Amino acid sequence: MSGTPTRLEQSGKAACVQCWIYLTYARLLNSGQPVQLVHQLPSRGIVIALTGNIPPGYRVPEEVFLIGVAADGIPHPSAHFHILQNAAHTRRLPRSSYLPLWPQPGLIPRDPERGDRFENLVFFGDPQNLAPELRDPNFASRIRGKFGIEFRLAGSDRWHDYSQADAVLAIRTFGSKPFLRKPATKLYNAWMAGAPFLGGADSAFSSDGSPGVNYLRCTSLEDVEAALLRLRDDIVLRRRIVREGRQAAERFLPGKLLELWMDFLGRTADRTAPAFFAKGRTSRKVYVLSQRAILAADRLRGGY
Repeated sequence: MSGTPTRLEQSGKAACVQCWIYLTYARLLNSGQPVQLVHQLPSRGIVIALTGNIPPGYRVPEEVFLIGVAADGIPHPSAHFHILQNAAHTRRLPRSSYLPLWPQPGLIPRDPERGDRFENLVFFGDPQNLAPELRDPNFASRIRGKFGIEFRLAGSDRWHDYSQADAVLAIRTFGSKPFLRKPATKLYNAWMAGAPFLGGADSAFSSDGSPGVNYLRCTSLEDVEAALLRLRDDIVLRRRIVREGRQAAERFLPGKLLELWMDFLGRTADRTAPAFFAKGRTSRKVYVLSQRAILAADRLRGGY
């Protein structure tokens, strides 16, 4: 859980598996929870699996209660229950729970020696998850010329290092798409790092944060430039957003998320699974079919 961060792409590692399955297992195990990490789907018990690792036509054994971790994917139709990383998605998907993704391991906060300097704007993430207009070199050139601000995309080996970040930018696209599959991790990583955050209209950001209070929402290039100008020239605003962010971040610290997992296992999983197993065969089939109908309707509504 500590040490030198490694690039997730090294040795064929997959980010979702690392962050959702292994890290969760390790932290639950270290806290004394009776969890097991297996490499094949078992034939009985409560099984928590990453949706992307479950075969499309998987038939769940009769003695298994399958909980699917959707992560960035679409909930699996064979799962009896879903773990979602976006609170907004749970509000329209029954038989699901919101469990936030763990914050960035080994996170290095903004260097306090930078004081009130406002010179570096940074994006932490895969470049394809940044709006094309912001990836365009003209954007970096423009804000350098207009505001004296340098913009860079942090490499995956530096996603934990916010030491030189005076502000964080994370906008997938301009517009109102809710991105129900995406988490608010970039938001609460920035909170923990002590850097003001400029985000898009992602539903996860507005569910976990408060636009105008602990982050600034931007839905156009003009919004981004206006927000940068405000943050550069209004130190009081900048300090307030950082302060509010630090307070909001308390809910997403690893210890708090571990408590959420333990509560989920002790309450939701340990109550929902026995209730399912107590059903007759016909009732179970109705349950499974209704799950698939719910997911089909959810996909038709879109917003992913």
